[in-house]
Amino acid sequence: MALITISGYPCSGKSTRAQQIKQDLEARLRDGSYAGPKLSVEIVDDLGSKVGREAYDDSKSEKPARASLFTNVTRSLGEDKIIICDAPNYIKGFRYQMYCAAREAKVRVATVYVVAPPQKCKEWHDARAPEEKYKQETFDNMIMRFEEPSSMARWDSPLFAISWEDDLKGSQATILNDLWLSVTQGAKKAPTAAVVVLTKIRPQSVKPPPNALQTLSKMTTLLVSSIQTQIGMNHSAAIFTLPASAFTSDSQQSQTPLQVNLPVTKTITLSELQRLKRQFETIQRKALTTNSQTGAGNRWGERDVAEAFARYLEEVWGTSNNRR
Repeated sequence: MALITISGYPCSGKSTRAQQIKQDLEARLRDGSYAGPKLSVEIVDDLGSKVGREAYDDSKSEKPARASLFTNVTRSLGEDKIIICDAPNYIKGFRYQMYCAAREAKVRVATVYVVAPPQKCKEWHDARAPEEKYKQETFDNMIMRFEEPSSMARWDSPLFAISWEDDLKGSQATILNDLWLSVTQGAKKAPTAAVVVLTKIRPQSVKPPPNALQTLSKMTTLLVSSIQTQIGMNHSAAIFTLPASAFTSDSQQSQTPLQVNLPVTKTITLSELQRLKRQFETIQRKALTTNSQTGAGNRWGERDVAEAFARYLEEVWGTSNNRR
């Protein structure tokens, strides 16, 4: 039915708000005036995903921790559930990844931004028991790296900001009313370019080719390398080209080069491209192992994979509407 993503500074009161939202939703579902489908409300958090606070100490441990949380969230999504993801969720790329998974599962999405000043978060953090604290360096780093949700970003929208001072009663209860309407009556968006079928849907009984993983890795690597090379030659480039000769096994589809239209208003770094490459490959590997809509069928040719990755990059960089 819906995925509600909680985001905010560490120790900003996210878990408290998650519990308040859960209680409010459950009360509305029990109300005699509610005539909708039977739903359950579940909180998916770091603790339930076996993610300790020490997981955020460095990137090496944080990556599998986020993967564990992501797996728990995607496993829980369903048409009969409202899932509340209570975790730091301070990196916009991770919020986007969950947004894509929610749209693939055909559920509604909403983001709750728990707003608290860093000094107040530090006070609450210092008052915690030792086993509930982050390392001070980790705590400071998470605040510094926090990427604030924006209502202008499709993966953060609709966005509901709740201040640490709000008691969510009286006039402030409007936030909960609006959130309720969003998760029960809001529009369900079609899957994004990250999870769209590489071509039209095929029967689930059709298995992907045995070299699909190799093709996936080969074409994403080629496209990233090609973009990086062209950036080195022209720092102001906006349109990047993968030559037709790159598609060695797709002779019938390879008469023209593949173009990727990325913005010039933001620096495109190799680390960012590599991160998006990993995200895309993770989603496609999941499709391969489950033979799901994302990758079912015979369209796992080199051109198909490269075009899907190109559209994914454009989707993330917000330039899909500029592609022709």
